[in-house]
Amino acid sequence: MFLRGLKTEDEAVVQRSISPGLLALYVDTLVMAIGFYMLVPILSVYFINHLGMSTALSGSIIAVSGIAQNGLRFFCGIAADRIGYKKAILIGVGIRIVGFTLYGIVDHPAGFAIAAFISGLGGALFHPASFGAYAKTVSEAMKTKIFSIRETLSNVGFILGPVIGMFLLQFDFSLVCFSSAFMFVLALLLSWFLLPEMAGKTTEKEKVIPIAKKIVRDRNFLLFCMLIIGVWALNVQLYLSVPVRMKVLHENVENVAFLYMAGALFMVLLQIPLLQILSKRIHQLKIMAIGTFLLGISLLIFGFTTGLWSMLGAVLIFTLGQMLVVPTMNHLISNFSDAQSFATYFGFTGWSFALGGFLGNTGGGYLHDLTFQSHYSFVPWMTMFLFGCFISIIFYRNGSKT
Repeated sequence: MFLRGLKTEDEAVVQRSISPGLLALYVDTLVMAIGFYMLVPILSVYFINHLGMSTALSGSIIAVSGIAQNGLRFFCGIAADRIGYKKAILIGVGIRIVGFTLYGIVDHPAGFAIAAFISGLGGALFHPASFGAYAKTVSEAMKTKIFSIRETLSNVGFILGPVIGMFLLQFDFSLVCFSSAFMFVLALLLSWFLLPEMAGKTTEKEKVIPIAKKIVRDRNFLLFCMLIIGVWALNVQLYLSVPVRMKVLHENVENVAFLYMAGALFMVLLQIPLLQILSKRIHQLKIMAIGTFLLGISLLIFGFTTGLWSMLGAVLIFTLGQMLVVPTMNHLISNFSDAQSFATYFGFTGWSFALGGFLGNTGGGYLHDLTFQSHYSFVPWMTMFLFGCFISIIFYRNGSKT
């Protein structure tokens, strides 16, 4: 049975106070989110509308960052469990500063691809370490709530970041890149001074191959990772397909920042109460099923939008799907691991994110280019909708078995 043996939340366990380490992680998440969303959501806008790149080329460059970040996360997660979460976060943030700065220096696709790889490598180091630190800091009963709070803080950055980025883009793209890198400099300093040392509990230096064999034998976890590929292929469409649809409708593409901001504000207001209510009544896999279906149906709606207001409605439905999928997914990943290997398991799922990001960005961009200005422009949206339905059905069926 899929996911049998997962830990269940002990409602009797209540974390009554916020530890200094958890508070530091919250501040770190917020600062890095602002820096990230100042740059990344507007990359496709800049590449397509300012540099005249094709959608496929733009999506491929963006996919490089995702492949680097998520493809290397497994090995970086093992490293984080060995050297300690704080050290991994510091090294990763430092590398991302280099990558984001490079975005502002280069002026050709190859240079942007290199910048994308470096910034993705930085994320590969600090991302699993950060999730491992969150999972280690809180009790089992509080994980869904804590991951929801983390997503809420991330979306506060999502509200502020694109607006700041679009404002700075009026002056110069390099200014956007350098300002974003500066936010990660602040995150580096905050991590250095505020984060406690949080090494994994592993006493022996396990080798990569035995760890990999242990994970590969866990068929339930592997099936879950395969489903995450599909979920993430849908999730990345927010940064690619939304600007594409804006361009088709001849809307001001820079308005995409305000759509992102509206979606993030919607998430900030409803994320925590919504999941608290649903998690007590619905199995987590069924929550994943509902969230994935909402991602798919919103993308279908995008294909039939006629203006900014209808696009806003589609964005809010997409955001609702994200609100259900992302924190629930992170909780399920933590349930598969143990206290010795939080970052390793979060790192292994990076391969799912890498494949899903590549499939979504490159495949989605190719479909849009192929059907642009044809009678088949509905094909990309219908394809993504049917794909979302397929993944949703698998989640729902397995949720019914547990």
